[in-house]
Amino acid sequence: MSLRYNENHAQLVKVVYSQVKVNGKIELVPLELYADGSLKRSIS
Repeated sequence: MSLRYNENHAQLVKVVYSQVKVNGKIELVPLELYADGSLKRSIS
């Protein structure tokens, strides 16, 4: 398993999900949580 890092070279900790309301429906959006506390939308 390869480790993933963001632009600041912080290691990926885990993938978290955020609830977003779209057209009256709630969807879960995956976000990557990094060791420096930053979040980035997960593409994969």
